[in-house]
Amino acid sequence: MVNVNRGANGNDSTTNGGSSGGQGQSQDFPPVHYLHELPQADEERLEKIFNKLDRDGNGRIDIHDLSSALKEFGLSHQYAERFLKQSDQTQSGDVGLAEFIHYVREHEKNLRLQFTHLDKNRDGKVDLEELITAFKELGIDMDRHEAAKLLKRMDKDGSLNISFDEWRDFLLLAPSSDIHELVKYWRHSTYLDIGEDLNVPDDFTQSEMQTG
Repeated sequence: MVNVNRGANGNDSTTNGGSSGGQGQSQDFPPVHYLHELPQADEERLEKIFNKLDRDGNGRIDIHDLSSALKEFGLSHQYAERFLKQSDQTQSGDVGLAEFIHYVREHEKNLRLQFTHLDKNRDGKVDLEELITAFKELGIDMDRHEAAKLLKRMDKDGSLNISFDEWRDFLLLAPSSDIHELVKYWRHSTYLDIGEDLNVPDDFTQSEMQTG
């Protein structure tokens, strides 16, 4: 298990109780100085997500953990491989907590930029008309029916628009922040709410779950 410890001088250190394959390594990632700048709520949120993905509870996320989690969302093994490739900074074959938080924080910054581009009227939400306009500008071929379906897929609270939190949570495990890749991931995911219990809404048929 990766433990993040804060010393009296404000510096952070990590210890790894699992075997990461390195000799004499006390850190699974370079010093995590960024963690003391992370709001407590965000740190707890990301640690909760990490623990949910760590299926075998060994303090590391590997390809088996990711494949198992993403399979529940109707996503293929390739998405797990790509996410691990992007997040595994030390190329150890798995990801520890500090490494995971570092990657996800950078990914969320890029997701914020993409969300801002979609939010044409800057009200902090993306509605169907904004979604259709953005897709058209990006050259993404999508009719109104599919755009509405995708919005509903991400709209957890039934407000008929997408908040940044909904956007962020749904796309958290997307292996790229490129908007075209995000839309492809969005189309293939049946339902993704990694922050809550894993579930699929009743209105998705078995066919939709398989095809995305």
